[in-house]
Amino acid sequence: MQGSNTTFIYIHAIWCTAGRQPVLTGIIRKVFLPFMKRNAEEKGIQAIAVNGGEEHIHCLFKLMPAQSVSAIVSQLKQESENWLNHNKLLPDPFAWEDTYSAWSVSPSTVDKAVEYISRQESYHREKKLDEELAAFERMVIHIGES
Repeated sequence: MQGSNTTFIYIHAIWCTAGRQPVLTGIIRKVFLPFMKRNAEEKGIQAIAVNGGEEHIHCLFKLMPAQSVSAIVSQLKQESENWLNHNKLLPDPFAWEDTYSAWSVSPSTVDKAVEYISRQESYHREKKLDEELAAFERMVIHIGES
Protein backbone atom coordinates (compact mmCIF):
# COMPACT_ATOMS: atom_id res chain seq x y z
CA MET A 1 0.00 0.00 0.00
CA GLN A 2 1.22 3.46 -0.84
CA GLY A 3 0.31 6.68 0.86
CA SER A 4 -0.61 7.32 4.46
CA ASN A 5 -1.79 4.94 7.14
CA THR A 6 -5.53 4.47 7.34
CA THR A 7 -7.27 3.23 10.45
CA PHE A 8 -10.92 2.62 11.20
CA ILE A 9 -10.91 1.77 14.88
CA TYR A 10 -13.93 3.08 16.74
CA ILE A 11 -14.33 2.91 20.51
CA HIS A 12 -17.49 3.26 22.61
CA ALA A 13 -16.45 4.19 26.15
CA ILE A 14 -18.61 4.62 29.23
CA TRP A 15 -17.59 6.08 32.57
CA CYS A 16 -19.49 7.07 35.69
CA THR A 17 -19.58 9.87 38.20
CA ALA A 18 -17.90 9.12 41.54
CA GLY A 19 -20.20 6.91 43.56
CA ARG A 20 -22.56 6.97 40.57
CA GLN A 21 -24.10 10.11 41.99
CA PRO A 22 -26.85 11.49 39.68
CA VAL A 23 -25.39 15.00 39.46
CA LEU A 24 -25.33 15.48 35.69
CA THR A 25 -28.87 16.76 35.44
CA GLY A 26 -30.47 17.72 32.15
CA ILE A 27 -29.59 21.39 32.46
CA ILE A 28 -25.97 20.58 33.34
CA ARG A 29 -25.69 18.15 30.40
CA LYS A 30 -26.97 20.83 28.00
CA VAL A 31 -23.78 22.86 28.55
CA PHE A 32 -21.42 20.09 29.64
CA LEU A 33 -21.82 17.67 26.71
CA PRO A 34 -21.09 20.28 24.00
CA PHE A 35 -18.01 21.30 26.00
CA MET A 36 -16.82 17.68 26.14
CA LYS A 37 -17.20 17.19 22.38
CA ARG A 38 -15.61 20.54 21.48
CA ASN A 39 -12.74 20.02 23.95
CA ALA A 40 -12.06 16.53 22.59
CA GLU A 41 -11.90 17.84 19.03
CA GLU A 42 -9.57 20.69 20.09
CA LYS A 43 -7.24 18.05 21.58
CA GLY A 44 -7.14 15.96 18.39
CA ILE A 45 -9.68 13.38 19.57
CA GLN A 46 -12.26 12.56 16.92
CA ALA A 47 -15.32 12.43 19.17
CA ILE A 48 -18.21 11.23 17.06
CA ALA A 49 -20.89 11.18 19.76
CA VAL A 50 -20.99 12.26 23.40
CA ASN A 51 -24.06 11.86 25.60
CA GLY A 52 -25.12 10.28 28.83
CA GLY A 53 -27.33 10.23 31.85
CA GLU A 54 -27.25 11.79 35.27
CA GLU A 55 -24.51 9.43 36.48
CA HIS A 56 -22.57 8.40 33.38
CA ILE A 57 -21.19 9.42 30.01
CA HIS A 58 -21.00 7.60 26.67
CA CYS A 59 -18.35 8.66 24.20
CA LEU A 60 -17.83 7.21 20.74
CA PHE A 61 -14.50 8.19 19.24
CA LYS A 62 -12.25 7.20 16.37
CA LEU A 63 -8.92 5.91 17.65
CA MET A 64 -5.99 7.31 15.69
CA PRO A 65 -2.73 5.33 15.24
CA ALA A 66 -0.75 7.25 17.89
CA GLN A 67 -3.55 7.26 20.48
CA SER A 68 -4.50 4.79 23.18
CA VAL A 69 -7.93 4.18 24.65
CA SER A 70 -6.74 4.70 28.22
CA ALA A 71 -4.98 7.98 27.39
CA ILE A 72 -8.03 9.38 25.58
CA VAL A 73 -10.48 8.40 28.32
CA SER A 74 -8.15 9.71 31.04
CA GLN A 75 -7.76 13.02 29.23
CA LEU A 76 -11.50 13.41 28.63
CA LYS A 77 -12.30 12.56 32.24
CA GLN A 78 -9.63 14.84 33.73
CA GLU A 79 -10.40 17.85 31.57
CA SER A 80 -14.17 17.55 31.97
CA GLU A 81 -13.83 17.12 35.74
CA ASN A 82 -11.61 20.23 35.89
CA TRP A 83 -14.07 22.18 33.74
CA LEU A 84 -17.06 21.27 35.88
CA ASN A 85 -15.22 22.21 39.07
CA HIS A 86 -13.74 25.43 37.63
CA ASN A 87 -17.13 26.62 36.40
CA LYS A 88 -18.82 25.68 39.69
CA LEU A 89 -21.86 24.20 37.96
CA LEU A 90 -22.41 21.80 40.85
CA PRO A 91 -22.78 22.57 44.56
CA ASP A 92 -20.10 20.02 45.55
CA PRO A 93 -16.72 19.14 44.03
CA PHE A 94 -17.15 16.83 41.06
CA ALA A 95 -15.20 13.64 40.31
CA TRP A 96 -15.41 10.64 38.01
CA GLU A 97 -14.96 7.05 39.11
CA ASP A 98 -11.44 5.79 38.38
CA THR A 99 -12.69 3.04 36.08
CA TYR A 100 -14.27 2.98 32.64
CA SER A 101 -15.51 0.41 30.15
CA ALA A 102 -14.77 0.43 26.43
CA TRP A 103 -15.79 -1.66 23.44
CA SER A 104 -14.72 -1.62 19.84
CA VAL A 105 -17.38 -0.71 17.29
CA SER A 106 -17.35 -2.04 13.75
CA PRO A 107 -17.19 0.71 11.12
CA SER A 108 -20.37 -0.80 9.64
CA THR A 109 -22.28 -0.16 12.89
CA VAL A 110 -20.98 3.28 13.84
CA ASP A 111 -24.30 4.82 12.78
CA LYS A 112 -26.18 2.49 15.15
CA ALA A 113 -23.82 3.35 18.00
CA VAL A 114 -24.35 7.07 17.34
CA GLU A 115 -28.12 6.58 17.38
CA TYR A 116 -27.93 4.57 20.61
CA ILE A 117 -25.76 7.20 22.31
CA SER A 118 -28.01 10.03 21.13
CA ARG A 119 -31.07 8.33 22.69
CA GLN A 120 -29.66 8.00 26.22
CA GLU A 121 -32.34 10.10 27.93
CA SER A 122 -35.20 8.04 26.53
CA TYR A 123 -33.30 4.78 27.04
CA HIS A 124 -32.76 5.47 30.74
CA ARG A 125 -36.40 6.25 31.37
CA GLU A 126 -36.91 2.50 31.09
CA LYS A 127 -33.58 0.92 32.04
CA LYS A 128 -31.10 1.55 34.87
CA LEU A 129 -27.38 2.01 34.27
CA ASP A 130 -26.59 -1.40 35.80
CA GLU A 131 -28.94 -3.06 33.28
CA GLU A 132 -27.23 -1.21 30.44
CA LEU A 133 -23.74 -2.23 31.59
CA ALA A 134 -24.86 -5.85 32.06
CA ALA A 135 -26.19 -5.88 28.49
CA PHE A 136 -22.83 -4.64 27.20
CA GLU A 137 -21.05 -7.29 29.27
CA ARG A 138 -23.24 -10.03 27.75
CA MET A 139 -22.11 -8.92 24.27
CA VAL A 140 -18.46 -9.62 25.08
CA ILE A 141 -17.18 -12.92 23.78
CA HIS A 142 -15.24 -14.58 26.58
CA ILE A 143 -12.38 -16.31 24.79
CA GLY A 144 -11.28 -19.52 26.44
CA GLU A 145 -14.42 -19.94 28.55
CA SER A 146 -16.70 -22.89 27.98
